[in-house]
Amino acid sequence: MWKSEGISLPKDMHELQSQLKAIMYTMNSKSKLADIMSTPVGQYLDGHPFFALALLVFGAMATVPVGLFLTFAIVTFVTASVGFVFLQGFLLSLGGIVLLCVLCGLAIIAFAVSAIFSAFYITASNVLDYYYSHRSAYMKQNIIGSHPSCESDASSCPNPGFQKQKGQ
Repeated sequence: MWKSEGISLPKDMHELQSQLKAIMYTMNSKSKLADIMSTPVGQYLDGHPFFALALLVFGAMATVPVGLFLTFAIVTFVTASVGFVFLQGFLLSLGGIVLLCVLCGLAIIAFAVSAIFSAFYITASNVLDYYYSHRSAYMKQNIIGSHPSCESDASSCPNPGFQKQKGQ
């Protein structure tokens, strides 16, 4: 184009053009690129260079939004996972504190119930001891009064309980 008008290309432009041809040759000689270019889509793009350039520019420009979206998705996933772990930890801690409070309450109630039962046992045993000690003394008085021989010889006494008491 330049030569037909009588204007010569500068030497640097010829070098740039030869370097681009070398790059295109190496790209076309690669096996993967050659496989792509042999497909119908590759042949269409080879026949329509403007559309190939538009597709290349779109692909290059689309990497930034797609990368940002993937970064957002990964950060959201990690944040949700960490938040879930923190939520589970918080709920387990809260449940542990509630369990501790319930167990402390049960310990206090168990202590109070055992104190009440112990007091009842001590009171009941003292009342029964007092009752039976007076009863045995009363019985002893009645038996000795009705059988004077019981005091000297317990074996001749008709009350077997008195015999045990006398033998002790």
